[in-house]
Amino acid sequence: MVVVVAVVVLAVIIAEVAADVVNSGSVADRVEAQTYVTEVIPVVDESVTLAATMHIVRDGGASLDRTSLERALGDLVEGTSENFAQLGTLGVPAPRLRSGQLLAATLEARAQGSRDLAGAIALAIGPYPGSRSLAEAASGVVRAGRELVAADGDYRLFVRSLPRSSGRRRLPASVWVLDPAAWTKTPAASFVTELAGSASLRLQDKLVIVALTVQPPVVRINGLPTTTTLPVTTTSTSTSTTTSTTLPGVTRPSTTTSTSTSTTTSTSTTTTLQVPPPGSTSVLPPTGRLSVVLVVANAGNAEISAIWAAASVVPVAPARGGPGSFGRTRSTAVRVGRLAPGASIVITLPALAVSAGRSYTLWASVGRGLLPRSPVTAPPSGVGQTDQVSIRVASG
Repeated sequence: MVVVVAVVVLAVIIAEVAADVVNSGSVADRVEAQTYVTEVIPVVDESVTLAATMHIVRDGGASLDRTSLERALGDLVEGTSENFAQLGTLGVPAPRLRSGQLLAATLEARAQGSRDLAGAIALAIGPYPGSRSLAEAASGVVRAGRELVAADGDYRLFVRSLPRSSGRRRLPASVWVLDPAAWTKTPAASFVTELAGSASLRLQDKLVIVALTVQPPVVRINGLPTTTTLPVTTTSTSTSTTTSTTLPGVTRPSTTTSTSTSTTTSTSTTTTLQVPPPGSTSVLPPTGRLSVVLVVANAGNAEISAIWAAASVVPVAPARGGPGSFGRTRSTAVRVGRLAPGASIVITLPALAVSAGRSYTLWASVGRGLLPRSPVTAPPSGVGQTDQVSIRVASG
């Protein structure tokens, strides 16, 4: 009898311990699932933010300028890739394997869809937007739409796959495609055609010389017209008010007002050295070397690469003297690299040999392509600009 009672008591103890173990495991699983949802919420919030960027591109891309559209696409592609990579840094496993797989599939598809959309738009606004390119661009938009629609479906399944005890209702709604029909063949073709026809998105390669200076600096410009201003009269009036304190804690106003009026008349004569007009000559001090400094800018809407800058000094034949008696042509060129739209750079070219008392035609050029190996004395083919300035080096 004693043995039977002992067995019963032992069984009760084992059952209670097992129940405690099960309950503690259930609590731990619930806490871990809730922690996972808490960690995932910022990742989904980031995806929701990126959806707004995608809609700016898809719904209003044709109304943007090229730089703004390319910036938005860059943000979208980079952002979705980084958003997908965030999953690897959570440090908390998904409560169910299927849940983790669905969220990964969601973010990966959105990253791929963003790349497809960017590639399609690049074809549509590229340098050769022919019918074949537009057809390929439309197909790219359709592919992007399929990826994004599938991602929305995977996200809905992800939320449902989480345990109810995880607090899954805290997860934000995340829908990228509001109208799947807008990503089908006909609307996609209309979208890329609109992009290709937008004047603000048309590719514009424009490389310009913003400023040209020389070292040593020009001391004067001959043949430059002067501008004389009319007499200028200025009148100024000033008034001042003061307040004084005569007793501790008591302020008594003591106001003094003074008014002064002055009149100034001036006449000035100014000479501009900014852009010497044709027929003028820039005079340099006596020197044997001349350095050309250029400010070069990309005034277009696309990045320009393989940029070069060059300068040449071509001696001007004197009124008297035989051929070859007035010096040699000198030239130099350097590789600049690339410039983003709106960017500029200051370039100091290697010095050129000149002679005191001689006159020259200075040619400054910027262009794209192979580095010139001979003097550039005409506008470069393709993108670029050439400026011509008459100079004279003073006698020593």
